[in-house]
Amino acid sequence: MDFELDSKKVVDSFKSNNYDHTKFGSILKDCKSLVSRFYENSSVKFVRRQANEVAHQLAKAATLSTSFHILIEPHFCIEHILSNEML
Repeated sequence: MDFELDSKKVVDSFKSNNYDHTKFGSILKDCKSLVSRFYENSSVKFVRRQANEVAHQLAKAATLSTSFHILIEPHFCIEHILSNEML
């Protein structure tokens, strides 16, 4: 599985071997642990927000949600983007 993020700081920190003693570093340490345990053959990459509009729109929609959701169909906020990309 590939993880594409639009935050260069997060990607660089994730790939770094330096330990960050802040809360941010603690969260990244937990993420690294989960990725190494459950997603052995995965990668974390930086993708500019403009090139990753679907992820950006989903992230915006997620901040408006108050609970966990499993989506079977594409969320309405990205339907038009997906349609345009398939043309």
